[in-house]
Amino acid sequence: MIQVKAPGKLYIAGEYAVTEPGYKSVLIAVDRFVTATIEEADITQSSIHSKTLHHEPITFQRREDNIVLSDVNAAKQLKYVITAIEVFEQYVRSNNIKLKHFHLTIDSNLDDASGHKYGLGSSAAVLVSIVKALNEFYDMQLSNLYIYKLAVIANMKLQSLSSCGDIAVSVYTGWLAYSTFDHEWVMQQIEDTSVNEVLKKNWPGLHIEPLQAPENMEVLIGWTGSPASSHHLVSEVKRLKSDPTFYGKFLEQSHACVEKLIHAFKTNHIKGVQQMIRHNRSIIQQMDREATVDIETPHLKTLCDIAEAHGGAAKTSGAGGGDCGITIIRSDVNKNAIFDEWQRNDVQPLEFNIHHGQ
Repeated sequence: MIQVKAPGKLYIAGEYAVTEPGYKSVLIAVDRFVTATIEEADITQSSIHSKTLHHEPITFQRREDNIVLSDVNAAKQLKYVITAIEVFEQYVRSNNIKLKHFHLTIDSNLDDASGHKYGLGSSAAVLVSIVKALNEFYDMQLSNLYIYKLAVIANMKLQSLSSCGDIAVSVYTGWLAYSTFDHEWVMQQIEDTSVNEVLKKNWPGLHIEPLQAPENMEVLIGWTGSPASSHHLVSEVKRLKSDPTFYGKFLEQSHACVEKLIHAFKTNHIKGVQQMIRHNRSIIQQMDREATVDIETPHLKTLCDIAEAHGGAAKTSGAGGGDCGITIIRSDVNKNAIFDEWQRNDVQPLEFNIHHGQ
């Protein structure tokens, strides 16, 4: 039996700009996981068991390149699982390796006990966990880059808005600087060539760079209890492209800010990190005022203002509109004072750790 984990994520900086190829962001992997367990089946039938969807194991068969489930209704709920398997098995076949029958079980603790989403990127972690499990099952010994690309190809077959930063940090873990790729170019490659060929090519715009956090720096995470609709928010903000002057200025400001943030990481400079976190917040607030959406909700503003009053540098995380905010503090700051005041204002501290490696 093989068991692998793929962590959830939070964005630290560079949100919205990261949806454009070449514009960097900074993310972290957190110690909440999707876990995939796989074992070879001793009969000529494979199965998928998603504990999070409370399904009993569902059998499937292969028809050419497709996975066909015995339960049609479950197929819609398990589309990420199915697509990840289909993409991986195309790669297996292209390497002249015989497919095997297996039992795959998926479990997750990315949401809270009642099923509310924290905004940790569960779809990405599902894709990554399955690719990692199948990689070990078939003993392919793939690099992190190939695991990332296979999960991205599956993701692109399902949707196109995502920057796929959540996939990258779920694969590479820890702190990560990331910029997305030219989506139209990659989609064209997927349509025109084999999975094998797409993996081999350099993807224009893609940048994945692990970072080392400055010494004595901590990230605190607060959860508003309100889920955000990332796709809705991102698509609404994308409408601002119709004003190229504003949108171009936003991209330039975000790019310069995140580059300085990355430099502060590389020079072990906490104050520099905090300064750029605050600057990134102000850039996103400008975006907020131009868009017809509420990126920094009153609840998230309260979260940030409390953290700032205690010496932290705070901002929304990800698309905003709900979910989480983050604050960067020195480790000698009294974080319990921040947590206590958050709780008095209906913000739940999430005492997650940054996850490094498997």
